[in-house]
Amino acid sequence: MTYYLDIDGAKIPLRIIEERRNGARVALGGTHVILRIPKIPFFGGSVDKHVEWAKNWLRQLKASKPHVLDKYLNLKSYQDGDIFEMGKQRFLLDITKADRESGYIKLQKEGVLKIEIPNNAQYDEQKLIKSLLIKFAQKYFIPEIAGKVKYYNDAYFQKPINSVRLKYNKSNWGSCSTGKNLNFSVRLFFAPDDVIDYVVIHELAHLIEMNHSDRFWKIVSDIMPDYEAKEKLLKVNSSKYDF
Repeated sequence: MTYYLDIDGAKIPLRIIEERRNGARVALGGTHVILRIPKIPFFGGSVDKHVEWAKNWLRQLKASKPHVLDKYLNLKSYQDGDIFEMGKQRFLLDITKADRESGYIKLQKEGVLKIEIPNNAQYDEQKLIKSLLIKFAQKYFIPEIAGKVKYYNDAYFQKPINSVRLKYNKSNWGSCSTGKNLNFSVRLFFAPDDVIDYVVIHELAHLIEMNHSDRFWKIVSDIMPDYEAKEKLLKVNSSKYDF
């Protein structure tokens, strides 16, 4: 299960794992603070007692290392009834628990995203919801990115393209292979529309120049003179443009 703790005004995600152990332990994970506690039926006590202990431990840690929890501040969480905004679209999240082994997501009428997650306390619910939203976005936005590729390719490049794909990628915003396969990070759809256009132009330019030479940047700048502003937006907002 996942809690959200108020640590000096900061909302910190806490994942609780119950297991056979004699005492509680806290660790700083990549996306959550991890609290491992004894299984209550075996050792007695309450979850709330361990959560309060974890809060005090985190407050003391933050007092000695003021920035130690900063990595959790930009993390997003998704709750039933939230509005999920992406690619100029707004979706109402209908999140429920169900007796199932894996997650489920489907777009219903009137922009409602139905999400079902397993009724299992050991599941990292937010991690699963994020993966389901990524899966949905990859399918939902592929026609839009393919349309942009076609528009700019027809207008400026007229080059053969083998495939266009959306992936969840944090190492780059797009790529172009020697096999003329264009890949784009689905995270782009959190960015403004003209920034997405820039990345499309950037990758299409690699069909002519498979490097970042002066000739490459001349191709890009002839089509989008203010491309450097788009590059800056992507760099500054890298953590913001994410699930």
